[in-house]
Amino acid sequence: MNEKSILNKFFKNNQSIWLKMKSPFGEEQYIPRIIDITAGNLEQNKNKSRRMKRCLSILLTLLTMMILALSILAIIIPILLLRRKSSTPPLSPIIVANSSNNITTVVTTTTTTIINCIYPNLISPLGTCVNIMIDSKNCGQLNNVCPGNSTCSAGICNNVPGIQLDNANAIFSSATNGSADDQMYKVTLPWNITLYNTTTNEVTVTSDGVLCLGNCSTSYTESRLPARVFDSATAFPFWDDLYIYANTSQGIYYQDEGDIPQRTLIFEYYMSHYVEKDQFYHFQVTFFENFPGVVQYKYFDATDHGDTCTIGVQASKTGPFIMYSYDQPNSVQTNMTIYFDTIHESFNVSNIN
Repeated sequence: MNEKSILNKFFKNNQSIWLKMKSPFGEEQYIPRIIDITAGNLEQNKNKSRRMKRCLSILLTLLTMMILALSILAIIIPILLLRRKSSTPPLSPIIVANSSNNITTVVTTTTTTIINCIYPNLISPLGTCVNIMIDSKNCGQLNNVCPGNSTCSAGICNNVPGIQLDNANAIFSSATNGSADDQMYKVTLPWNITLYNTTTNEVTVTSDGVLCLGNCSTSYTESRLPARVFDSATAFPFWDDLYIYANTSQGIYYQDEGDIPQRTLIFEYYMSHYVEKDQFYHFQVTFFENFPGVVQYKYFDATDHGDTCTIGVQASKTGPFIMYSYDQPNSVQTNMTIYFDTIHESFNVSNIN
């Protein structure tokens, strides 16, 4: 391969470096191409400068946002701490004593309690909830006192028997819930009660005059004790086919009274007989904190005098049990009280004081 062929080949492969030209004598010659690298370097430098400016701008923006966030936190955090401090009252009065002149300053705090009453309960002037459907001192509206011996039923003063509890909690109230037949309702109590060997703070009451400390039944047909449809500790203050009629004071209520350790828990039943609206059955069941295992039945009214009911207590469906009466005529009298002692398995009948 001659020199010219080698140059031609080299030219084809390196056109960006060599420039082919003819001499004044007509001969082909290859001379180095002059390459201007200055423009490319300038453009490259400009791109680098732009990237640096963008990075610097982003960093400045992030720094500004961080400073702004820290400024906001510096304002908010002291406010939150101040609110938290001001909302937490001292647990006890703070005593500040000056030993030089023997002056003592007592700093106390006042706590405001907000009471929420659910209708038909309204807040009384004494700051308690009263049921205006059954409260004879606030019948239909606050401070409307029923005259004489009349009572409040469905917000109206009349001579129909009324609820005896002063601050009754309604388990079922016909004034707001309507009528009820063969129903049962679970209740969570403020403290434990005991019957036989069962102690609990959850009971079930039925509209047929029964109170269970465990599993219960809506059976309305009374029987002798032990009753096999009730397999847990059960109180039978007046087990019969009873009925709660709407728009009256009838229902099932309870109330916690007294102070520890001598509190009493009172359940009050007020209803009529099934399909016999004019027959009234009104009684209370009381448990005593300082006498566990003892239960008291108190009767205000029983139109048929216990002719078709079962009264007593039982530990389970197989016993032990104490039965006072079963479908016994004249077994229940007005103002009669029965004490059942399930620890010593005895009962005592007396009159209401």
